[in-house]
Amino acid sequence: MIKISASIVVYNENKETLTKAINSFNSINLEKELIIVDNSPVSNLKKFIEEFDNTKYIFNNKNIGFGAGHNLAFKNLQKKSDIHMIINPDVYFNGNDIKNMTIWMQKDKNISLCVPQVLNANRSVQNIVRNIPTISGLLKRKLHLGSGELDIKNNTIANIPFAHGCFLIFKTTIFTKLNGFDERFFMYMEDVDICMRAKQFGKTVINSNFNIYHEYRKGSSKNIKLLIWHLTSAIKFFWIHK
Repeated sequence: MIKISASIVVYNENKETLTKAINSFNSINLEKELIIVDNSPVSNLKKFIEEFDNTKYIFNNKNIGFGAGHNLAFKNLQKKSDIHMIINPDVYFNGNDIKNMTIWMQKDKNISLCVPQVLNANRSVQNIVRNIPTISGLLKRKLHLGSGELDIKNNTIANIPFAHGCFLIFKTTIFTKLNGFDERFFMYMEDVDICMRAKQFGKTVINSNFNIYHEYRKGSSKNIKLLIWHLTSAIKFFWIHK
């Protein structure tokens, strides 16, 4: 039977929101392990998370960033898995749907990374698939002159340039070969980078026959600190991939 693992990185996360993510993962009827890394300045989740099965809690006492948090979780997994999932704390899904997607992915030897279709709570499509960023494209997005999003039809399996990192499904062997996320990215652009690097080992695809729900929070467009992080990561990205 397929074994799965997953990591969730949180920062001052709402317990109700996080509960939906944890319960969704635990509803997948496969052997599983989940590690939650807490980058918050104060630990308020330890006892709360210990009540869940198959779940381990790591408190950092500092914010080490999105990618570094997921890498730390991966290094602390107790069991070897076949599939590793990167899960945002603000997603939820039907466990049977993701189980079937995992089985489908495992059978295809040419896939290194896949994502499901992402929906808003009202079931409208959240288009997470985009072209690889360019400097001009990023400026257009920030000035609301274009999104760079690609239109993916329902019930479609398609190769994609990259996808938003709210829910990424890797073959564990591939995530290991990639050495996880590039920790030079504190926040933002690490999902683009890892999707690009994953292509050297196989296809990056979306399968819109399966879906999850994402309570999308547009951080960097509303918060100046997050915007600075976003721009800093973009500069690093364009330098690394020049």
